[in-house]
Amino acid sequence: MTQHLNRLVTRRTFFAVLATFVVCGSANGQEAEKGAFTDAIRLFAHEKSAAEQYGVILVTLGKNNVALYLQGIKLYADAKAEFDGLLAELRFDLQSGQEPGSSAKFSEALKAAAEKRVAFTSFVSDEIAKMQGARPGLPDVIQVVPDLVKAITEAGISVWKTYHQAATDRRDAILNELDQLKWQSFAQLAK
Repeated sequence: MTQHLNRLVTRRTFFAVLATFVVCGSANGQEAEKGAFTDAIRLFAHEKSAAEQYGVILVTLGKNNVALYLQGIKLYADAKAEFDGLLAELRFDLQSGQEPGSSAKFSEALKAAAEKRVAFTSFVSDEIAKMQGARPGLPDVIQVVPDLVKAITEAGISVWKTYHQAATDRRDAILNELDQLKWQSFAQLAK
């Protein structure tokens, strides 16, 4: 009887420990996914904020040089259009169930957005490098297209995973958050 009781206690202890690992592992997995989602939103918000700050610097820098100013406005407008298109494609993929990592449309939008953003921020950086005297500080940005493509792909997949594990009200909040990540128009920056 004592041996039977000992096996019973050992078995219960084993299952209790196993249940603890399953619950904690699940909680840790959820925390990791929340962290990945937060990092994804932070990446998109950083891209928006940095591009807008580069735009404000362009306003300050370019008003005395019309050709430079117009070229900068065009580059900003192109990058804004591509990033807004990327966010719209991500929104569509979320709602249609298409994972961004396997979406040809998302990949196309992503590559175009990365190329245009790098072109714009590189243009402003190059113009600042030509300046004499005091220079405005520039926000840190990913400067190479492949690195930016990789970072945004990972961010898009994190958003997709979080969206598809979320309840309906949380899904609506995620879609609203993506809408808030669209860049301001250049006219708004120039005010």
